[in-house]
Amino acid sequence: IYAYIFENIRSVQLEALLLSLLSIVVLVLVKELNEKFQRNIKVVLPIDLVLIIATSVACYYADMEYVYGLEVVGHIPEGLPSPKTPPMNILPEVVTEAFGVALVGYVASLALAQGSAKKFKYTVDDNQELLAHGLSNVIPSFFFCIPSAAAMGRTALLYSTGAKTQV
Repeated sequence: IYAYIFENIRSVQLEALLLSLLSIVVLVLVKELNEKFQRNIKVVLPIDLVLIIATSVACYYADMEYVYGLEVVGHIPEGLPSPKTPPMNILPEVVTEAFGVALVGYVASLALAQGSAKKFKYTVDDNQELLAHGLSNVIPSFFFCIPSAAAMGRTALLYSTGAKTQV
């Protein structure tokens, strides 16, 4: 990873790097302030959402794509795409990797579910989790969605904001 970083350091766009660093500083600073003044604050500021909106508006009005040459998201189509059957002709090429992704996603989701169950004192049915995880990835495949799985970072973020899982 470090070799790749140093080989490609010249291709870094300074504007994008500064915007990213500023966003990280704001996120960490507000998180620390939220934790420090947690007793005095009745509502925790959703800084992630505020920061996404603020940077999106700033990029739009600063015309980052043309002024600084930064890539921005283009046209976003409205509505849901019509469902299509996934192409089965590529299945032999991707079955090994797909099985690995499915297995790792399920194990990570199950581990986080069991951790939440232990923390909030409820039980998790492994078979029910497998069924839910499978269906939550089969149905979106007809819309060409990215496979879903639990993530430690999101879970930790939700815990830090006081969120609890459904029982």
